[in-house]
This record gives sequence, structure tokens and C-alpha cells, in this order.
Amino acid sequence: MARLGFLLVILATGTTLAATPLDNAIRLSLAESYVTASLLSSGDAVRFGFWDFDPNSLFNLDNDDFGSLEAQQRRQRLTTFSLPITWETTVGVQEDILELGAKAAYVESAQETQLVSSSSRIKDTITNSVTSLSAGASLTRRVSPQLALSSGLNGHWMRYDNDTDFNTAASRPLAPLVDGLITNYTTDAWLAEPHVGATYFIDGPDSEVQLFSDYHYMSGHTYHADQAAHDVQPEAWYWANGVRWRHPVVSHLLPGQNAWLRAARYDLGGDLDGPLGNHYYFEAGVGWLLDLKGRLPYVENIGIGVNLNYGSLLRGGTLVLLFNEE
Repeated sequence: MARLGFLLVILATGTTLAATPLDNAIRLSLAESYVTASLLSSGDAVRFGFWDFDPNSLFNLDNDDFGSLEAQQRRQRLTTFSLPITWETTVGVQEDILELGAKAAYVESAQETQLVSSSSRIKDTITNSVTSLSAGASLTRRVSPQLALSSGLNGHWMRYDNDTDFNTAASRPLAPLVDGLITNYTTDAWLAEPHVGATYFIDGPDSEVQLFSDYHYMSGHTYHADQAAHDVQPEAWYWANGVRWRHPVVSHLLPGQNAWLRAARYDLGGDLDGPLGNHYYFEAGVGWLLDLKGRLPYVENIGIGVNLNYGSLLRGGTLVLLFNEE
């Protein structure tokens, strides 16, 4: 969003840019949009819910990395939707777990601003969205009572759409110059996402506490692009290291329910190194899960929880709905 505004301001002031630097800036912005949408809709990396809050206000803290009014407003401008469906079975003599999955996801960022500063109270509107359909498979092998290793591959079809309304008199002259290049255009892309992971069960096979490490690499390409600047090869990676915990004490009191906790550090690289304002951040959440396995097809569990993000542009807290948690 900031990069889009920067390009529009340059054009509005009449500054001449060589085609190659402008194309490169557009390519970077578009590549970041694709990989960031994949990260935000992954379900684990950044969680969004139905009520955002600033932990500093709630817990009487004074730490900008926990949250701020600006970060809260930024989260509220984002709309995310993700519907994953998974199916698993055992394969081979070692009873490896094969998991197949599909997902439909939508990420939208909407903002009202003045693309060209003026005294008018009217604002321009910019909406960026990425719609994706994904399918994938992963294989998990228990190599010892304490350790499980996994690997897999996800494939994504993604469509980026920019919808910009030039509502102010100062910004309208820009529309013929930038429409179809920087604003009001659609591009499609494919994205491959191989991933590997390891889980360590502290007290053996039925451990309540699990340490995990997951590495994801993303690489893809746009296709049928009308502009050279939209010919993009997004590439990024992220590495999550953290802990999961489920406590069965709740199940003894309320059968089919349990408490859930997850905390992780995420390191980012490639085209993910800039969009979240930092090359790493932390996510932590706690929730209450209702076990629905065997009652509804493709649904393991649902629940409600609280999630905190620390250290990124999306820092802050949110109430979340949990679906098919591990």
C-alpha cells in the first residue's frame, strides 16, 4: 500500500522515472502481495478474528511491539477468509500418516486516503485483494516415540485484484496514466509451496507438550500478464519454531473439549522480508476446542480463542475462531 502511494505521488508531481525502475517497483509490490496473502491465510502464521484490540490498553502495558492504535487500525483494514478441508490416512508398513488438503482463501486490504494531498474532505478508495484456491499433500513419519518428521507440497492458484476509485479532483488526472499498470488491474499466478517439519514429543507419543519446527518455501510466476511490469516471479520463505500444548484435564470435566495453547517465532525472507515491517515476529494464542472428529465430515474441531502478535506491523491481539487445529 505504501509503495503504491509512493508511485502515485511521483507521477502526480511529474517526476520522470525510467521504465525499468518503475517496472521493478511494481513487480516487487505485486510479488509481496502474493506471498503475504499466502502467509496471512495459512491459518498458523498470522491469525485474524472478529474483534481486534491493543494489549497495551487491556493489560496496562507500554510496549509498542505488543500493539498500537495504528497497528490496530491496520488489522481492522484487513479482511481474511480461509476454509481448509483435510483428510488423512495411514500408508505403508510403518503406518506413515498421509494428509491431503484443499483450501479456499481470500485476503483483502481496504483503505480510504488522498492519493494526492488536497484541502478536500473527500478521499480516494483503494482495495487490494488476493483470492486463492489451494491443494496439497504431506507425509509424516514417526521415527521414534519422541520425534516425527514431515514433508509436503502445496500448490496455489492466486488472483490479485486492485480496485482504486479516484474520487478527488486532485487525483482524477492520474487515472489515465496509471490505470491498468499500477491501479485497477487483475493478474493471475501459480505458487508452489514445499515444506518440511519436525515435531518433538517431550514425554513420548501421547505428550501434552510438543516442540515443532516448520520451514516453508514459496516460488511461483504470474501468467497471461498484459503488462511487462506484471510479469512477476514471487519467491519467499518462512520458518516457524515453537511449542504446542493441549491439556486433557478439560476433557475429564467436559468430554470432547480441551484447552489449547500455541506460541512460535516466525523468521521471514525473500519477498516476505518487507511487508510485515520486520524479518521476524512472534505469535501466541490460547483457546478452547470442541472435538467434532467423526461427527462432521472433514471437520476435526472448532473453538474460540485469543491470539497475540508481537513485533510485526500487524502486532496486537484478536479474538479468533479456531478450525481444524492440530
